[in-house]
Amino acid sequence: MIGPEFIAAIGDLVVKCQRAHPSYISFGYRKLEKFSGNLPTPAGEETFEEWVEQAMQALDEWDVSEAQKKQRITESLKGPASEAVRNLKLSKRDCTALDYLNILQEVFGRTEKAAELMYQYEHTYQKRGEKMTEYMRRLDKILYQVLLKKGTDPTTVDQVRMRQILKGALPLDPVMLQLRTREGNKELNYLELIRVVREEEALLEEKLGKRGEKVYAQPIEYNECSSDEEDPEETYEPEITQKSSNQVYGEIQKTLARVQEAQVKMEQTHTDLCRTILKVVEMQTEILKSLSDIRTAAVAVVSDRGFSNEPQEESVPSSSWGRCFACREFGHFKAQCPERRQGGSLYVP
Repeated sequence: MIGPEFIAAIGDLVVKCQRAHPSYISFGYRKLEKFSGNLPTPAGEETFEEWVEQAMQALDEWDVSEAQKKQRITESLKGPASEAVRNLKLSKRDCTALDYLNILQEVFGRTEKAAELMYQYEHTYQKRGEKMTEYMRRLDKILYQVLLKKGTDPTTVDQVRMRQILKGALPLDPVMLQLRTREGNKELNYLELIRVVREEEALLEEKLGKRGEKVYAQPIEYNECSSDEEDPEETYEPEITQKSSNQVYGEIQKTLARVQEAQVKMEQTHTDLCRTILKVVEMQTEILKSLSDIRTAAVAVVSDRGFSNEPQEESVPSSSWGRCFACREFGHFKAQCPERRQGGSLYVP
């Protein structure tokens, strides 16, 4: 008796045989649009950003061999794009379909580095009159370029998107106010976020439509065919004009000049202070040397005089002794005068 395991194995074998058949490989897949890489973009072609997005998605979904993936990509290329892939195959033998897309990204993609794109993403703000969904689409275009440049981890895309929406949205945008109140600023994935935003936009349009009011006073038409390079105002905060940007740049230059000047003065002051400290140290050394010489000289003088072990007689002032009125000498009185005892002539003044 044939069991269910045998039937399942036969079914898997049939599916594998069908996938290996050429008719199955070329059946039921949507071909990529043509891309040449010429500028301006010819009629009927897509820009590189739009084409590579579709190619990356198709590459993940095609359940065929690597050779078939490369064939499907090359059959959509022509002109300079086909030449870029041809040059890659000449320099690298074992190319993959992802290598084809990487070389096209290097040749026709944006030239900014990942850090520059991330800076641009973090300074993209919602415009006045722009719907939240349109603002999110602008952010996602830049964020996708950051991912291609490996500027962020794909697992943190939802966090990066939510953080920038909370930062860059207009403070009084009605959808953002409802979003903050409803979700409590918690991080949402893309599916949850777009669903909440669209529900809030539809609810506001319905409420204000009944009153004859507009949700956004100045609606903005979003051109899907225009890239961020062609319209730089799509990227940065709209209130900053070219004139104000030049003024800010001038102020920054002046501030840098003042900082550099202060740094030079500080270095000069530090040098002068070091010189003064050296002079003080030299003077201190000379003073200590002079004191040492004085001590040495004093010790030498005391050594030359020597010290007597006999007690010195106390010098008694002459005025403390009596004066002889006979000889007019000091040291004795008239009664003890030796001249008088000898009977000599006495001095009479």
